This record gives sequence, structure tokens and C-alpha cells, in this order.
Amino acid sequence: MTHARATPSPILFLEQQAYRAGAQRVLLEVLSAIEPDFLPIVGFPEYGPFVAEIRGRGIETFLYPLGRYRSGRKSIADMTKLPLRSLYCGLLLARMIHRRKIRLVYINGPRPLIAGALAARLAGRPSVFHLHLTMTRKEDIFVVGRVAKHITKIVSCSKTTAAALLAGHPEFNGLVQVIYNPVRRSSVSECISPPVADLQTYQSNARELIVSVVGRITPQKGQHVVLETASELTRRGRSVRIVFVGAIDPHSPEDISYMNSLRSMATASGLERLISWAGYQEDPNPFYAGCDVVVIPSTVSEGLPMVALEAMQLGVPVIGSNVGGIPEIVRDGVNGFLFPPRNALALADCVQRLWDDTGLLGQMKANAFATIDRRFSVESFRSEIRRVVAECARTSKRLTRHESV
Repeated sequence: MTHARATPSPILFLEQQAYRAGAQRVLLEVLSAIEPDFLPIVGFPEYGPFVAEIRGRGIETFLYPLGRYRSGRKSIADMTKLPLRSLYCGLLLARMIHRRKIRLVYINGPRPLIAGALAARLAGRPSVFHLHLTMTRKEDIFVVGRVAKHITKIVSCSKTTAAALLAGHPEFNGLVQVIYNPVRRSSVSECISPPVADLQTYQSNARELIVSVVGRITPQKGQHVVLETASELTRRGRSVRIVFVGAIDPHSPEDISYMNSLRSMATASGLERLISWAGYQEDPNPFYAGCDVVVIPSTVSEGLPMVALEAMQLGVPVIGSNVGGIPEIVRDGVNGFLFPPRNALALADCVQRLWDDTGLLGQMKANAFATIDRRFSVESFRSEIRRVVAECARTSKRLTRHESV
């Protein structure tokens, strides 16, 4: 006798932004991991390209009025509006959870945390909070600490990220589970040459080191530090080429102003011929494969940057600022270098060592490739995420039976 397959249980995912970055690439793997046992419904605070991508995968989406996500420092107005919007969204989402018989609320990032935790608590459902950043500000740790009391499970992208939360709230130790971000293995031969003619020209000159900087162009990512470094290396007689892969948020005045200042800085320093602006790239792998080293010059704390994992799985060493989870993947002098944030001279010293010592560069490439072991495999990530979701969903079933009594 053939038994019909049970209808997948719906899970509500709350995303904080409508464009793709590292946390959103991880979310795609989460969505793939739970199929076909669960039915995802993904909420966004606004419409954007990542919403379209999710819809293109046949996944139901909706908009909830949390307001547009803006990176960087928040104004007093923003900080005042968010709690009120979160309260309103929490009430709306709780009604949706009851109406759609949602089993679990999965909160992908800190911005929707209050709304998601409130909605789950009001509806009597379990919740998962996926923490992608290393919190350093006391006010952030305080808010997350207060809300996390009502979270069923916290998934942390790195040990560093988990430790930052637990340092202020050791009582959450039993709730936190570290699941490293996943990266898909590919080879350099599979990467198509990047559509930047200048980069192909750079590769023909053996005495020029090609440096890629991959990520959103915004002050916290520190692209200006790399421009200062390029100027210093030129002064020292070392020839380097810089490829910036990434774009601004067109809705962010801060990003727009920053991009203008970067271009002005490059012009004033006479660096135009050394710089390529590749813009946003759906697939950055060709740019990793086409460079000698990737620099992550973040000026604020990171979680576990996908850029570092993606570069190293292609055997590209990483020079990263010594913040957040970067030291957890970058081993100084082994698969890359670490330097103090905002310190262009220290970064220049790191790049110069690779320029001067091709043997060291070759060894670091081999070590970088070896760094990406099973901890960062898609298979391990999916297996662990499925286990977390299934365990929390079983809690939801017990709650539902209790409610019906």
C-alpha cells in the first residue's frame, strides 16, 4: 500500500534586506536544506533584486512594513522608529502565523529580531535566530540579550560571533550552536575570465600583484584603506593593481557620498590607471581566480566573511583586518595576513611581503586551499541546519497539540 507524502510544514523566514550579500547567500543554502520537508515563506521589508531571485525559485514571498535596511550608523530617528515598527510588525506577523499554521519563525539577521521574536511568542511558536555578525556595541548586545530570552535556538556563523554574545549573556550557552557558513567548491579552471579587459592585461605583467577587494562599497568595508595602501606601495616602488568588486546601495546617501570620495581619492593620488571598478557581480569567482590576493579591509567587526571562504576555496590567500571572525579563518603568515583595522601602512607591509617573495605567495595559496575543509562544506551546513529546524519544529507540534486541548 502506498502512503501519500505528508504536506510540508510551513516555516516563516524574516529577512532584513532586499539585496544579496553574505547573509543572503547563506539563507539560500538554508532554504535548500529544508526542502522538501518544509514549505518556506519569506518576508522582506521592501522589494528588491533578492526578492525577485527568491520568487524565481518558486518560493512564496511577502512584504512586511519594517522599513528599509541601512548599513552603518543609525540616526536617532531610525533608532526610534525601529522598535515601534517592530511592535507593529510583530502583531501583524502573529496573525499570519495563526492563519497560515506556521510551525517555526526563522529570523535571518538582527534587524527583524524584535518583530520575529514577538510574533513567535504571541503565536506560541518556536523561533531560530541566525546571527551573522560579531556584536561589539554594548547597546546591541543588550537588545539582543533581552530578546534572545524568547528565542528557541541561536545559530552563530562563527565561534567569535558566539563568544561576543555569550560574554555578556552566559545564560544563553545552551541556546547557541555554531554552524559555519558554507562555501561551494570549484576550481580555477571552471572560472570564466572576468569581464574586465584591464584585469586580463594586468595578468600579463609578472611584476604586478593583482589585489581584489570584494564587497559592498560602503564606509564600514574600508575600501579607502586599500586606496591609501596602493598609494603607499607606489611610493615604495611596488606595482600593484586593485580591482574593486561590488556596488553601493543606491538608496544610501552615505554610500553614494563614499563612492564619490573614493573616486576623488584615486584621481588626486594618480591611481586611476591602477584601479578597476567591476561593480556588482552575481558570480565573483572569476575575480578571485584572476587575482593574487584578496583584501578584506573592514573597519568594523565582521562575522565570518563569505569573501574569505570563497577566495580560499580557490586557493587565494586573504589579507584581512584583525576584527570579528576574520582571525578565525585567516591565520597570520600561513594562509594570509592580519593587520590592524584602518592601518594602511600595515596593510602595505603585508602586500609588499607577497610582492617581494613569490615563494611565500605560492605557499600561502596552497595553505589557503587546504583551509576550506569539511567544516565549511555545503553538505555539513545543510545537515546541521536540517537538524536544528527539525528539532524546533517538533517543539512547535507539541505546542500546537497543547493549544488544541
